Amino acid sequence: MKKYTFLFLIPLLFVFSCSSDDDTIVNPDLLGKWQLIEQLVDPGDGSGTFQPISSDLELEFLEEGILEVSNGSLCSLAIDSEGNSTESYSIDENTINVTCDTPISIGFEIKEGSLFLYHSCIEACGQRYQKLP
Repeated sequence: MKKYTFLFLIPLLFVFSCSSDDDTIVNPDLLGKWQLIEQLVDPGDGSGTFQPISSDLELEFLEEGILEVSNGSLCSLAIDSEGNSTESYSIDENTINVTCDTPISIGFEIKEGSLFLYHSCIEACGQRYQKLP
């Protein structure tokens, strides 16, 4: 009987030894540096398209939900240098949480090898980034 009790306890050890923490897995395509290359320009009628721009704004997605912003800010759609900042992002919600005068949340997605950021605007607005080597 003791042999059977021991055999019954072994599967229970495996069940209880497994971690119940659901670690979020970061898409490896997201990690790394990205440079702003295009901005969505819309006249307010939904006919907008992404237009090439020249900008030094770079984002670096790190593990643990940390985002380094270099040569600019995500508080606005400005493409000029405004300094550096450290923000956070959520893979589960596909959002970047930006600390501005009023905290904002920016949606993001990776599509066709590009990173797209979607700010909350009255008309359509967004930014397209390319991955840096």
